[in-house]
Amino acid sequence: MNMKNLKLREQKLIFDQLILNSINNTHIIPDSVYFDEAYYEQLTKELKNKQLYEKYLTKELNEISPGFIKMCSVASSSRLCFLYFAGDNNATMEVSLNTGTKGNAQLDAAKGNTYYECKCHEIFDNHDTDKNHLKLSYKKNLKKYFGINYQEKDENYCKLTLRDFGIPKNMSIYDLRFDMKQFLCHLFGIAKNGGGTLQYIFFQPKKELMEKKSFCTEIYKKLEDEISAIWNSEIIKNMCNNNKIELPKSKMVDVSTITDIVLQNII
Repeated sequence: MNMKNLKLREQKLIFDQLILNSINNTHIIPDSVYFDEAYYEQLTKELKNKQLYEKYLTKELNEISPGFIKMCSVASSSRLCFLYFAGDNNATMEVSLNTGTKGNAQLDAAKGNTYYECKCHEIFDNHDTDKNHLKLSYKKNLKKYFGINYQEKDENYCKLTLRDFGIPKNMSIYDLRFDMKQFLCHLFGIAKNGGGTLQYIFFQPKKELMEKKSFCTEIYKKLEDEISAIWNSEIIKNMCNNNKIELPKSKMVDVSTITDIVLQNII
C-alpha cells in the first residue's frame, strides 16, 4: 500500500470514529466502529420486514460474522440511507438503471424520477482501482452523450481527465475525492430512462466534532470544489440539458439527526 492510500485509510478510520461519536453508541462492539450481534439481528429483521433483505444481501450483507458485515459499520452509507428513508413509503431502495451497455447504474434510492446517491466514509476511498475504472464498453456512451471520441486501443479502461469534460485541470477523473466514474454511469442510466434528478447526499459527523480534525475540513472543501467544477462544466450541463437531467446542490446530513429505527426496536 502506497503512502497516499495509507494516509487515506488512516483518515477513514478516524472519520468512522467521529461518526461513532456523533450518534448514540449503544450496542457498539468495544474498541470498534461496528454494531453488535443484537443490532445485526434487528437490522436484518427490519430489512426483511420491508422486503429489502435480498437487495442488500449481495451488496452490503455478506458472509462475515455478524457485527462485522459492512452494513453494521456506523459509517455505512447503505445503512444510513436505509435509515434516512425508512419512514418514507414513496422511496424505493437500491435502484438499478439500464445504461445501454453491459453495466447498469446502481443508485441507493429513488422517489419517482429523483434518484439518490449516498456517501459517507467513501469520500476517503481510492477511486483509481480496477473496479472504479470506466470500462471500454462505455465508449459509445461517451461519444453519444458527451461527444468524447475515445480512441485508445491499448487500455482496458477509459483513461479520462477533467479536460475531457471542459474543466481546465489535467487531472485524472480517478484521482478525485468525488467518484466521477460512478457519476457518469448514473448520468447514462438516468438519460437512458428518460431523465430525472440526481441528488447526492453526504452523511457526515457533527460539525463541532468534524472541525476538530483539519483533514475533514480540507477533504470536504476539496470535495465541494470538485463537485462545483463538474456541475458547472459546460459539457456536463449540455449533456444534462439534452437529456432532461437536473443536478441540485448536494445535501450534507449530520448523522446525529437521523433516527435509528434499528436501535429503537432492539428489545
